[in-house]
Amino acid sequence: MEKIKTKHFQYTGLDDFDKSIDEQMNEFLESENISAEQLISIKYSAHSLGGISTYTALLVYKTK
Repeated sequence: MEKIKTKHFQYTGLDDFDKSIDEQMNEFLESENISAEQLISIKYSAHSLGGISTYTALLVYKTK
């Protein structure tokens, strides 16, 4: 039975070790062995507050 799951990613760029959203998602997809056929949706969002920009992404996928 397939299950629908989500994974949230965030990037501000304030931390030297902060990875871009694309890097984070690619590492997650590879480590969890998620194929393109399992992806349902990817939603991106960005906002700025007090001069700090925050970028987020929500990955929706199904598991086997």
